[in-house]
Amino acid sequence: MVALREVTEALGFDPARLEPTRPGDDDSVGNGNWHLWTSDGQHHILRRYHLLRTEEDLAYETQVLDHLTRRGWCVPARVAGPVQYGGRLWGVTRFVPGKPHQDETAAQQAERGEVLARLHADLGDLALGSRPGFFQPADLDAMGEFQGWDQGVELLRRQRPDLADRAARAMDSAKELVQEYDLLGLPRRIVHGDFARWNLHFDDDGRLAGVIDFDLCHLDSCVWELVIARAQREMLAGYQRAAVAPLSEHELAAIEPLRVVFRVSMVMAELWNGRQTGRFDEAMIDRQLAAARS
Repeated sequence: MVALREVTEALGFDPARLEPTRPGDDDSVGNGNWHLWTSDGQHHILRRYHLLRTEEDLAYETQVLDHLTRRGWCVPARVAGPVQYGGRLWGVTRFVPGKPHQDETAAQQAERGEVLARLHADLGDLALGSRPGFFQPADLDAMGEFQGWDQGVELLRRQRPDLADRAARAMDSAKELVQEYDLLGLPRRIVHGDFARWNLHFDDDGRLAGVIDFDLCHLDSCVWELVIARAQREMLAGYQRAAVAPLSEHELAAIEPLRVVFRVSMVMAELWNGRQTGRFDEAMIDRQLAAARS
């Protein structure tokens, strides 16, 4: 806690209270978030950014959040930072009230699709190009080189050669789908990157209060956005109904092959994490590879 207070003070805040938004962030290579209440009564979020984040690519995220704020969205816009502390980048962001739906109904899934369509419409005129350090997940060669796929597979092979072989076959199959369905030829725009249920907040009356976690916002296809959001029929229908430009036949046909790419990308992320921590989550890798075949 002393270290957190030092970070907040370095960011220009006098903390009255700090509480984690969820357990387990202290030892993670990923993002960490803490509620920050200041001595003058303000409520913000203290954020420790992912190990891979740089000031350059955080500037990209800031532009996305500022753009949406000007369009009337309640999002975690940057309040202060980033600063370097303990080998990581830290910042303070706006607190977004409300909470996610715990178990979405079909109507709520459709609503999430409609909200995503509106978000895409408001991001449609933001021309930032590619985010530094980010690639289209369908660009499996670039993603694999960046995240050290080959090294990860070889390390996994030392303890689970069967999983390593399955991972290599899944990657080959995914690359074939990228070519067959022209997944790199899909239209692109800036996307949220993780429009999952838990990243939408609603007030007590069920009205949308805000959208959080733009850590993965980048230039990609709307279809990838829907796949990463685990969109099923109801969400897709809501999106198509509310979209300024509904998905084309090419985009609709890309959904299922991109689901395979998504599962391979999840394995890739776990291999990267395992290389950093020295431990692979074999059960997770097995689940993702099984889903890639289903």
